[in-house]
Amino acid sequence: MQRQTEKPARTQNWWKWGFIALVAVLLITTVTIGVKAFSPVKVDSTAKVTQNTTNLDVTLNKKQVNALADYYVNKSLKNSALKYSFQVTNHAMLTGSTQVLGANVNFVLLFKPTVLSSGDVQLKAQKLSIGSLPVPVSFVMSYIAKNYPLPKWVAMDTKAETMTLHLTAIGNGTKPSYAAKEIDLSGAGKFVFQARIPNN
Repeated sequence: MQRQTEKPARTQNWWKWGFIALVAVLLITTVTIGVKAFSPVKVDSTAKVTQNTTNLDVTLNKKQVNALADYYVNKSLKNSALKYSFQVTNHAMLTGSTQVLGANVNFVLLFKPTVLSSGDVQLKAQKLSIGSLPVPVSFVMSYIAKNYPLPKWVAMDTKAETMTLHLTAIGNGTKPSYAAKEIDLSGAGKFVFQARIPNN
């Protein structure tokens, strides 16, 4: 008579399957956040350009330009929990905060301004300061474009890492607008603008 050897019953290793499920969830979450964060965003200006105007040249220094920038930024941030500021020093500088891995982190984004033939100003991102974190410029610009209330006359292209200030469309066709003629960031700064007052 032969003895039958009984095979020991296999026990499920629930810790192993739980760990695999956790890793899968983390991978899916990371990929989803990465795709959303790094996907190019293009925000176009929705303001209208003023047509029939009376024009007047105005020369400003850095202090006056910063006061003007504060006015328009504060106007766009009305009733908004998110805050940012735009200032002109030796660069055009955008400061604010962004979320990295669930934590609020302050950033400083430096731009080089260029006067376009239209009278608008294009800001090309040059440097990002966000503590010691190696975060790409396009990531922060994408976050700004998706989450910050930008004025209607600001267009952002995260792929090209540019922000265009459509100064000629600030008044939305009914109020005074501006056109840039010269930007000099050296010293106290020299900014020559053309104020365009609509003819009623």
